[in-house]
Amino acid sequence: MIDDPHLLLLESSLAGKTKALEELIQIFQPKLFSLALKFLWNPEDAEDATQEILVKVITNLSSFRKESKLSTWIYQIASNHLINVQKSKMERRKIHLRAIREELHRTQKSYYSPSEFPTITLEEESSPNVSELVLHVQVACTYSMLQGLSRPYRMAYLLGEVFQTSSEEGASVMGIRPEAFRQKLSRSRKQMETFLGKECGLTKAENPCHCPNRIGYATRAGRIKSYLKLSEQMKLDGRWKETKPMMVNTSKIRKAAEVFRNHPEFLPKKNQLENIKSLLNNSFPLTAR
Repeated sequence: MIDDPHLLLLESSLAGKTKALEELIQIFQPKLFSLALKFLWNPEDAEDATQEILVKVITNLSSFRKESKLSTWIYQIASNHLINVQKSKMERRKIHLRAIREELHRTQKSYYSPSEFPTITLEEESSPNVSELVLHVQVACTYSMLQGLSRPYRMAYLLGEVFQTSSEEGASVMGIRPEAFRQKLSRSRKQMETFLGKECGLTKAENPCHCPNRIGYATRAGRIKSYLKLSEQMKLDGRWKETKPMMVNTSKIRKAAEVFRNHPEFLPKKNQLENIKSLLNNSFPLTAR
């Protein structure tokens, strides 16, 4: 028998206990949002996808056969949904790593205007305002790099490298054989290591692009606006955990996955429980017990 930490909540949910179902939603909502945000880049798209995935999970809960952990089954639904969801505006522009490289080279010296920040010193870089802008630039920029991977390779990379699932678990989530998962993971890892290893100052200090240099461009282009709004809402709700941006390290070469794992854990702007309950009111009635 599979040791599943969520089995009791599952059984209680299927027995019609509303509180148990709500607890399951609360457990998996932030995890699914984290995956969706990294996969889709745009916070609003990630919130919509998270809600849609949770609705699919709840309306199909009775069909779960307990042949795997509940979490694996939920991530199977999430993986299938994200790989097949309608392409975002960014993806419809056919973003690829070569295009991202060209943009980085065009904007690597795009500071704020002289009247705002004549220069950005190490001291200014660590000040609260600039530090937070650097953090959001890091998130928006590196997540956009993931869009350069095709969707199946992107999912394999996130599962295997960023979330560090085993090849067996990752294969189960994606519905493919373990050797196929390992192949996708190996190829996607090589692409990201090669790209960040040549372009990003977070992986190697002598690389051309450094996050403070992109503050002006990212702000003017609206690249970090959604992330700033998201963190501001989290601050208002008392859910924001202060995270310092990753600094350039001259003493070592970082792996690409380290960069992604260092980012803050963003949460949806609002708890989606009430929305989900409203959507499911007719299709999945539960009786509180």
